[in-house]
Amino acid sequence: MCLWTALAGPVQAGEIRGWVRLAGPRPPEEFQQVFKHREFCGERMPSERVRIGSDGGIADVLVTLEDVPLSGRSPAPKTAVLDNRACRFVPRVQVVPPGSRLDVRNSDPILHTVHAYLGSETIFHLALPVFRQRVWAVLDRPGLTRVECDVGHTWMRAYILVRDDAFAAVTGPDGAFHLSGVPAGTFRLHAWHESLGIQEISVTVTEGRPALVTLLYGAPSN
Repeated sequence: MCLWTALAGPVQAGEIRGWVRLAGPRPPEEFQQVFKHREFCGERMPSERVRIGSDGGIADVLVTLEDVPLSGRSPAPKTAVLDNRACRFVPRVQVVPPGSRLDVRNSDPILHTVHAYLGSETIFHLALPVFRQRVWAVLDRPGLTRVECDVGHTWMRAYILVRDDAFAAVTGPDGAFHLSGVPAGTFRLHAWHESLGIQEISVTVTEGRPALVTLLYGAPSN
């Protein structure tokens, strides 16, 4: 892993703009055999655990800033969506504040379940047997929630980080992320990916100038 940090021209104070990219060889695409609902899902499904863009950007990386002094204000709860679409959970990774409502949808004409775990503990388990059915749950416990489908769709997986500050983001298809409203100082930048693992680095934020960072997975060790 390598990280380069630079400072660029004056914009809004307390801002980090970054990218997560793959420096090493691309991993081969993985597929899982489908044994249930093959008439709709197909004979095999890509695992989609590692999604890499054309320029090497890595999607679905959770990036959080640690050791930031609390401002006394937490983000307001919101309504988030988790859809069962084309035999996948969409989105695969997201961040919500505590107390947010999760609208769970079934856009497929087959049975899905949404089994959510916090560690090894089940926090909710919902069945959606009807096309275009919607149910909901409240996410009020901080931490990383893992979501699975229990009806033989073993490739289906999603993650929801419940976090009580604004210093968390998920990389997009190009590997980009953005954190705003960060006070000046030096903090730990923490990156988590379900397959590539965890990385941490120190990043310094200077008032009046954004910190630009590029995080590389798979770079040779020095």
